[in-house]
Amino acid sequence: MKKPTKESIKISGYVHDFLNVYAPTHKTGSGHTLRSYEDALVLYMKFLETEKKVCGGDLGGSCFRRTVIEEWLEWLRNIRNCSPQSCNSRLASIRTFLKYMGSRDVSLLVLCHEAAGIPRMKCVRKQVRGMSREAAQALMEAPDASKRTGRRDMALIILLYSTAARLDEVLGMKNGQLHLAAEKPYATITGKGDKVRTLYLLPKVVAHLERYQKEFHGVSPDPEAYVFFSRNTGIYGCRPAN
Repeated sequence: MKKPTKESIKISGYVHDFLNVYAPTHKTGSGHTLRSYEDALVLYMKFLETEKKVCGGDLGGSCFRRTVIEEWLEWLRNIRNCSPQSCNSRLASIRTFLKYMGSRDVSLLVLCHEAAGIPRMKCVRKQVRGMSREAAQALMEAPDASKRTGRRDMALIILLYSTAARLDEVLGMKNGQLHLAAEKPYATITGKGDKVRTLYLLPKVVAHLERYQKEFHGVSPDPEAYVFFSRNTGIYGCRPAN
């Protein structure tokens, strides 16, 4: 068995540290994004092995030159039938890895700069279709307002519908992120990549949320309590002790 080169050992170490230490600690807490990083690197290594005849023990900086990455993208598109969107996502993951590797080894920094110059594939934008008025009305009429859980569900649906926020973003919102008494009432949510967005609220939405908070959180809501919660997890997101 061929002995791996020093450079291949070093790069393999960068791959391991990127996936298991750097990315989950400094880049993202999203499991989906972490899997995207791993999938991209797995596909890249498979391409090197099958198309370039480079095994793990022969890895070197030359394996990540711009021309090789461009060949990989063509392989993804033509051999694996990946969509342009998927190819662009894989390219972004490789760029992130090369940026990390360049920050650890200045001699490899040129690879990051080369990859940054690779153009993204053109994508056809999909038309976004919203809910019909009839569907929205049916959704609003679904909760039973005579029940406590129904009033909770109504407040949740109204907030989602009026702000176009993601469900996980709203479920992760705490009372301190609602600013209903402001001159222009708004909410702040934390989205993908830990990016904070401001969502301005219409008067009808504010009225629903004020009634909801008073019923579910009292007259002085705890800023650290989750706005929407279940009996199983409680207002702080922890299961109650038996």
